[in-house]
Amino acid sequence: MIAMENIALATLLIPFAGALITSILPNRMAKWLCTLFALLATLGTVVLGWQFLAEGKVDTTITLVQYGDVALFGFTIDRVSTLIAFAVVFLGLLVSFYSTGYLTNGNREHPHDGTRRYYAFLLIFIGAMAGLVLSSTILGQLLFFEITGGCSWALIGYYQSEKSLRSAMKALLITHVASIGLYLAAATLFVSTGSFELTAIATLDEPTKLIVFGGILFAAWGKSAQLPLQAWLPDAMEAPTPVSAYLHAASMVKVGVYIFARAIISAGDVPHIIGWVGIAMAVF
Repeated sequence: MIAMENIALATLLIPFAGALITSILPNRMAKWLCTLFALLATLGTVVLGWQFLAEGKVDTTITLVQYGDVALFGFTIDRVSTLIAFAVVFLGLLVSFYSTGYLTNGNREHPHDGTRRYYAFLLIFIGAMAGLVLSSTILGQLLFFEITGGCSWALIGYYQSEKSLRSAMKALLITHVASIGLYLAAATLFVSTGSFELTAIATLDEPTKLIVFGGILFAAWGKSAQLPLQAWLPDAMEAPTPVSAYLHAASMVKVGVYIFARAIISAGDVPHIIGWVGIAMAVF
């Protein structure tokens, strides 16, 4: 367990450390540093999955930060988290590598050399996605949910044109309105159980589960650009193409699906109405 804890923690921290280093070293090094740290984080997810298999594929929850008896942040290491963590971090590696070729003065549509700011925010986003996927508490999910929103704002507005800045602010406002649902879910869970751990959802009575799931679904609708919170996504394509490919097609919009799926996995008996609402919103 100690080995998995260290591997998961390293996988989470490597992109954030990379972002800091990228932001202070010369601009010409930024793209290669970003690719290097994304590669190291990807290797971390591979080793984490391998360790999970080696230890018998036993679902493990590791508490890292707690206040008294209340777990504030930790890791859930199971089949779902190890698979999705690898997927989102590996995609980040591919996008980092693609960015080294796209963000150049030879680009006919957007002749521009990528800056430290771009690559640093891309690494922060990779780290936030890893943290969100591995988090064992709804408070941890909320923290990384907000970080991904901030990175999205910074990267959508990267070109600093009037339209891109307006689109970035639109995405920030709508997704942060959606995050109110996750705040509601976290507060309801803590008031009802004295815990932020996702597994505590299983101990709730049905009316309280409906409130928690309702908050999570509202957050999911905003992040995944579902009705009625879909308006930010088309404008978000003002971002550089690699950003649109990663954040708004392959990764960030899947955050909503993941937090909903993780809640269902943790909740034991799920009220039937939640399933019907989830299906209806996915269709529309």
